Amino acid sequence: MKRDFKSCMLYALFGLPIFLLLFIATVYVANCGFSADCSQASLPGIIHTPIPTLIPAVIPSQGRMVQAEAFTPCAISARSLLSTWVTAGYQETQLFTFKDNHGNFCQATFADVQPLFNQPDIWYKGALACDACHNADISIAAANLDLSNYSGILAGGKRTPPAGQGEDILGGGNWEKSSLNQTLFVNQLMPFGHPLGGVSPDGPTIQAGILVTTPEPGPTAESGQEEVARPSEAGGPGEAASLTGDKTAGQKVYDDHCQVCHGLDGMDNVVNPGSDDGTIPPLNPIDETLISSDYTTFAYNLDLFLQNGSTPEGPNAAFQMPAWGANGALTQQQIADVIAYLISLNP
Repeated sequence: MKRDFKSCMLYALFGLPIFLLLFIATVYVANCGFSADCSQASLPGIIHTPIPTLIPAVIPSQGRMVQAEAFTPCAISARSLLSTWVTAGYQETQLFTFKDNHGNFCQATFADVQPLFNQPDIWYKGALACDACHNADISIAAANLDLSNYSGILAGGKRTPPAGQGEDILGGGNWEKSSLNQTLFVNQLMPFGHPLGGVSPDGPTIQAGILVTTPEPGPTAESGQEEVARPSEAGGPGEAASLTGDKTAGQKVYDDHCQVCHGLDGMDNVVNPGSDDGTIPPLNPIDETLISSDYTTFAYNLDLFLQNGSTPEGPNAAFQMPAWGANGALTQQQIADVIAYLISLNP
């Protein structure tokens, strides 16, 4: 009996490994055949399902939504966009023109400005939208100011009752004097809770408006061969060129701001020491290359000077044309009125 038990143990000890090896060999040969790389395998080939090409997702830019194939959005800082909009008369639907961070001329409306007030995360990551605190419920809104819509912005702050008119935050079109500029950029009181150094002094750069092209200087139909006069300072037209001007109001603006250099009704040649011509060019009659029988073209030619200013040729001209539009000294409507007046002097 002891011998039989001992024999069984020896058979099990040496037989089990042999059995395992035979089992593994049988499984391998059954699936891979007699080859080391399974080239003789009896299993069906693997069918690879193709993965379709994924269309990349695009995060829409801030500002007005436009079709990429039709328009190119412009990059501009919050400060530049707001200041240009306010200076242009802060209209809701009318276009205003600005120069973006790359020197391109672009056009926008209030729809491009509004995201600065009603979109979260735009001033810095994690930022609340401005209208989270400045909302339509004037009774609890911070500073009793509603920034959630155009009418609320125009109604101003510290409004009591809600339907009343509060304190103007847009400076009447004078950006430098506006409380919006003072709060956001002069005093750097940007949206509550912003991290130290986490916001640029000019606010975030956003995509807003659309790229536009401006006509190149060229001959007018009236001048035939002469090139149209252009200001020495680079820049495009403002909103004024597309506004309807009032020549009577324009004469008042002219008398207050332009007559000192261009004389009564634009007819005097005021001395300008240090310039090549020696005098300030008259506006009545005006440079003939600026005149056009088409009012829009005539207005465009004048608007370039009024928006951007110009320095006369010469070693050290005593007087130069101010950038009335770019520096906000005149509103776009005032410029449109002056244009209408000047055109009336040059029928």
